[in-house]
Amino acid sequence: MTSQSEWLSRQGRASNYNRWVFKSIEPYLCGNALEIGCGTGTFSALIAEAVEHLTAIDISQEFIDTARQRHAEVPNLTLLKADATEDLPDHKFDSIIMLDVLEHIADDAVMLTSLKNKLAPGGRIVLKIPAIPRLFNSLDAAVGHFRRYDQNTLTLAAHSAGCTVRYCRSFNIAGIPGWWWNGVRQRVVAPGAQIGGFDKLVPILAFGEKFLPPMPGLSLIGVLEVERPGHRLQSRATDRTRPNPFGATALTPLIRGQARCD
Repeated sequence: MTSQSEWLSRQGRASNYNRWVFKSIEPYLCGNALEIGCGTGTFSALIAEAVEHLTAIDISQEFIDTARQRHAEVPNLTLLKADATEDLPDHKFDSIIMLDVLEHIADDAVMLTSLKNKLAPGGRIVLKIPAIPRLFNSLDAAVGHFRRYDQNTLTLAAHSAGCTVRYCRSFNIAGIPGWWWNGVRQRVVAPGAQIGGFDKLVPILAFGEKFLPPMPGLSLIGVLEVERPGHRLQSRATDRTRPNPFGATALTPLIRGQARCD
């Protein structure tokens, strides 16, 4: 089993962590959605709960076959083998989701441009990406990461694609020490016991993170929209802003009822 396959297998069993990720992106999901790099469908059924229809694609036929077996009874989910860099579905989407995928693509700006062209009016791209470039280590290399991000590099890629970063925040502050230690040990996959132990702590960590001041986390959650000349995109929920550890401003999250793609 490759490092990436083993990582997906272990992550798929981290149910608390996976739901935490989903809850962090759920307010930005709606309508007809596309999930890119769905793997074995770890998040697909959860995302399908929040949208009208989900098309989920992955480059691996093996992963798609596994996802179809896992989610055969999800009525609004279509799973397809496709290479997102070459063959995106011929539809427009209200939400396009990439969870730990963009860092696997050599030219992220070109990828984001392709996704922008698949957005319906008012649609958005929802990302979870690895953060803190200096943390790049053996684990990143083993699973095929080209880079880790900070808000500046995400903003540059988005602007190159004609998009604006509408919302960006750090995620999983507590995960940093474990990732760093695995790099020190030159590991190519995190130990199952480490992932399982961390997953048991997620309910406490997720609750505590709500009350911490903004600081770097192991990942970034980002929401991108099409850039409109002369218009600064803002949250419908509120115009308040808060400090961001990456030297920019993170908009207050939309609340679910106001996160419609319209």
